[in-house]
Amino acid sequence: MEICKKNVFFIYLGVLMFFSIQVSNFSSATDTITTDQPLSGTHTIVSNGDIFELGFFNAAPGFYPRNAYYICMLYKQVFSSTLTIVWIANREYPVRGGLFSSHLMISNGNLILQNERNKAIWSTGLNSSSSNDVQAVLLDNGNLELRDGPNSSAAVLWRSFDHPSDTWLPGAKLKLGSPLLTSWKSSTDPSPGQYSLEVDSKTNSLVMVWNGSKSYWSSGPWDDRLKTFKGFPETGTDLSFKLNLNESYITYTVSSTSTYRLVMGFSGQLMQYKREANAQEWSMIESAPKDRCEVYNYCGSFGICNNKSQKDPCRCAPGFNKPLTEEPYLNIFYGGCVRKTYLRCNKENDTFFAIDNIKLDTGSTTAVWTSLVMACANACLDNCVCNAYTYDGGKCFMWTTNAFNLQQLDANQGHTFFLRLAAPNTSTATSNISPAALNISPATSNKAKTKDPKVRRIVLAVVLSSLLAAAVFFVGLYCCISSRIRTKRTQTDEKQQSRELLEGGIIDDDGEQICHLNLRDIIPATNAFSEENKLGEGGFGPVYKGKLPNGMDVAIKRLSKQSSQGLTEFKNEVILIIKLQHKNLVRLLGYCVEGDEKLLIYEYMPNKSLDVLLFDSLKCRELDWDKRMKIINGTTRGLQYLHEDSRHRIIHRDLKASNILLDDEMNPKISDFGTARIFGCKQIDDSTQRIVGTFGYMSPEYALGGVISEKSDIYSFGVLLLEIISGKKATRFVHNDQKYSLVAYAWESWCETEGVSIIDEALCGSYSLKEVMSCVHIALLCVQDHPKDRPTISQIVYMLSNDNNLPIPKQPTFSNVLTGDQQSGSSKLSSFSINEATQTEIEAR
Repeated sequence: MEICKKNVFFIYLGVLMFFSIQVSNFSSATDTITTDQPLSGTHTIVSNGDIFELGFFNAAPGFYPRNAYYICMLYKQVFSSTLTIVWIANREYPVRGGLFSSHLMISNGNLILQNERNKAIWSTGLNSSSSNDVQAVLLDNGNLELRDGPNSSAAVLWRSFDHPSDTWLPGAKLKLGSPLLTSWKSSTDPSPGQYSLEVDSKTNSLVMVWNGSKSYWSSGPWDDRLKTFKGFPETGTDLSFKLNLNESYITYTVSSTSTYRLVMGFSGQLMQYKREANAQEWSMIESAPKDRCEVYNYCGSFGICNNKSQKDPCRCAPGFNKPLTEEPYLNIFYGGCVRKTYLRCNKENDTFFAIDNIKLDTGSTTAVWTSLVMACANACLDNCVCNAYTYDGGKCFMWTTNAFNLQQLDANQGHTFFLRLAAPNTSTATSNISPAALNISPATSNKAKTKDPKVRRIVLAVVLSSLLAAAVFFVGLYCCISSRIRTKRTQTDEKQQSRELLEGGIIDDDGEQICHLNLRDIIPATNAFSEENKLGEGGFGPVYKGKLPNGMDVAIKRLSKQSSQGLTEFKNEVILIIKLQHKNLVRLLGYCVEGDEKLLIYEYMPNKSLDVLLFDSLKCRELDWDKRMKIINGTTRGLQYLHEDSRHRIIHRDLKASNILLDDEMNPKISDFGTARIFGCKQIDDSTQRIVGTFGYMSPEYALGGVISEKSDIYSFGVLLLEIISGKKATRFVHNDQKYSLVAYAWESWCETEGVSIIDEALCGSYSLKEVMSCVHIALLCVQDHPKDRPTISQIVYMLSNDNNLPIPKQPTFSNVLTGDQQSGSSKLSSFSINEATQTEIEAR
């Protein structure tokens, strides 16, 4: 019995020790992160007044994805399971698993977040020199400060108030000239959404903006005498705003003991929350705009908003369904509505469904003057990308993209919205709304006139006799050709793909149809593929500038009949690029397959491709060092998206200067995904016997052995980086009148002058020598022979902003680089470029 008592005592003591350890693990008494005390796992820091807490949290506990963790700052709430998050550091780059091996730490004067693979996925991004006593301190006002020393008087290097997410706390001075707040993407996804709060510099008003361009709500102008905005907040006097135009910031203070916060909601409303002293729960006391239907795109594409519906104001237009989302149990329409049956550009069978009393947004429509509503309908039917139209006083408006911001009004208000539907949708849609003008196609309206009994009997007799004759014919024909069909079955895969492209269109992985344009629209758009419209020519065919019927400028890639890119690569490029949404990737608008023609329609890049400027002796002077660094950084972000952040891991396989397009602001966009390869989440490498790409940019393991990995693209990026620095083309590099390898020359330059001698003379000395030398160093790390020696794209992103302690590169052997006489053809590319004439296919050894 005595032994039992002793055992119970030790068990009780062990339990107490266990819980004391757990408590110490889950919280931290400090409010500071230092070089010796990083943040990891379940450890947190708490502000001195026990108000705010910072640590690794799942932004939406219990929701998908459950293994995504963020560095979150939140109100410390002991008795509530709801997280009130006010700031997130790594909104776009969550930690995926490995929570206890991820660290938020001080390194080289920066606050850096490293994941379980020791990759830097977020950083404060400072380049300034600082002491070894840099600390990050969480304050009671919700500001995280990076200080150059342990004292409160130390210089502040960085503060979270300068980088807000969706929440505005009292006292935070938000900078003018950029979005003050940006909403979450959804209630469970904290990445930047479509809605933002900004200050209009012309009217000095608070405005809400959709998608960075569409303003849909304004607070009214700033009243300098009353020190407030005219229309917000409409209730309460506890908030006092201050707009300082001289110092370019806006802030607000609170004059009560209650706690306030302003949140830019993912649904597009600015919400004012209040929490009474000593209370745990928040109450929303103000929202703007009050009417949810005034929020732009509140119901998504082809969603109709009705403000009289208290519970859920959104419903899908007839013939459309709400898509499946990660939150199917929530009434979330930010994904818009999708068609039940996709349009197949069938003028004879497509119909129009009339929806009365609709408030329309015609900002994204094509306007045509016409005196007849029938002409408007026929114009829409003749345009394969026309989804709907409305007719108003001699003016025809056509939606050639998705229709947003549809709002249901009371009777005899608004316009009639004619929605184009495929034939199978008509019967299911007619029971919902007005049956007027269901079918105004001339071909279908004529059918209603054949009501004479004699005519019907004659038609019936003709139809029956025709069917009988056809049946006899096809029975005989079947016996003759069935054997031939069986023998050719293995040879018809590509023809079947062609039929799918022609008749049914390409359906992506999500069941959505990709826009198919008619050749009859493209031929006049390119002036019948005239030389005047030709932008350039690559290995897969020429590229033309075109203007679609809706007035949009596009670049049209016309695959040559002799091109090595067949239907497999063509379909791969269409399906792949249509799903890639990133500001540094070119956007595909549609495609066309008719007869022998295979065409891809891209957004038009007015500044053409990088090689057009970089390798021209005169135009290269337009590329100063700042522009070149902008192109380098943008390309790395696009490549990082392909390798790490997109839904699929994608290896480009043909990264080069001619595949980097430049928009009107010289932002780079990676193009040409015909040869791209999708990798599985855990797949490291792959191999192929079909080598596609451009010599001079190929990694040794790929050119000689067909081995593909992310490091193949890294090698190509290294060559591209050397081209940008030197202004010399890797595939035609000549030094001292001798054919030479650019990689070899860069190595020689780095050994002798630390890369100085390779710098493009066109820069005329107007560059940061430290930045250039760092870029040469990074490029040589990328072109090392062995893939394991090359950095990942995340490491490159980190190196470009933090050039300290770069590893020493190993000398490349240059075994796979071809000299100038081994390159075929000369580049005629003068604009939008898809592939050079050096596109090559070889058999792997």
